Amino acid sequence: MEVQSATGVRIHTYGDLDSIAVEQIPIPDLGETQILIRVECAPINVSDLMQALGHYARDPLPHTLGKEGSGTVIKSGTHPYAQSLVGKRVSFAASVEGFGTYSDYLVTSAFMAFPLKDSVTFEQAASLIVNPMTVALMVERLKEGNHKSVVINAAASALGKMLIRWCKLLNITTVNLVRRQEQADILASIGAEHVFNTSDAGWKDAAKALTTQHGTKIGFDAIAGSSTQDMLDLLVEEGVVHVYGGLSGQPAQAGPMSLIGGDKTVRGLWLTKWLRILSNEKKAEIGSQVQDLIGDVLKTEYHSEVTLDGVKDALKQYSDKKTDSKFLVRPRRA
Repeated sequence: MEVQSATGVRIHTYGDLDSIAVEQIPIPDLGETQILIRVECAPINVSDLMQALGHYARDPLPHTLGKEGSGTVIKSGTHPYAQSLVGKRVSFAASVEGFGTYSDYLVTSAFMAFPLKDSVTFEQAASLIVNPMTVALMVERLKEGNHKSVVINAAASALGKMLIRWCKLLNITTVNLVRRQEQADILASIGAEHVFNTSDAGWKDAAKALTTQHGTKIGFDAIAGSSTQDMLDLLVEEGVVHVYGGLSGQPAQAGPMSLIGGDKTVRGLWLTKWLRILSNEKKAEIGSQVQDLIGDVLKTEYHSEVTLDGVKDALKQYSDKKTDSKFLVRPRRA
């Protein structure tokens, strides 16, 4: 049966979660390299919430929410690679304007889909790209600089825990920053050795002593705002803070003396750009590596599941408590 339209979750005003509605989306003729996917699962990530709140790049409205998911390719354009994916289970990222992963069907680029190994479930594959592949990019940066230690903020997030576990495999020391004791307890439960609660008096002096001891020159910043300066303060001379998120909703702050006297740098880290410049062979290699680690090191734990009708309320709940509150969206009713 030919699929004429998709049912998706769309936002009509950025910053207004009440403007979210479940609507019909026409499916166009597929371009040469495009594929049509029957969506099985999609996660609600922090980046999805930030997009809905208008803190990230604003696509034309109404915008269908959801950046990644899993499903089965049911149709393709004429490109040989796109055609090779028909009938295959894939993890994928949204890349075509008008289509997001909180939908029962989605059109995307064949080059933003990763065929799944038989051992990987749709539930695991739903969260295979945004967080695990960002962590893979971070690990690439750590390896390129031969870094033996790293500072991580928002360390109790799903991504933070993934990076901590991968760094343990590589014998890289992580200096982990959180905001609350419950988050510190979460990290202790997964074996994180160095955890600092930024709500405690004297946390920065204690963390600085550790980064000085290890000569830490790299940090990954999910928060921006004043947290960027905090991370710069922790790094030794010639250190680099990679900003990959904006949870604070504020511009990244960097004092001139950190940049001048400390010869330190603030850079962006964007998964989408990295995936665009990677060769297809390298993307396949990264995809295979991530799938091998998805059940343990790069695992995602979901708080609960919702259908498309429940996405609006789930986003509201997620905005209140981002730690350990991850939702899995199942577009199809049982």
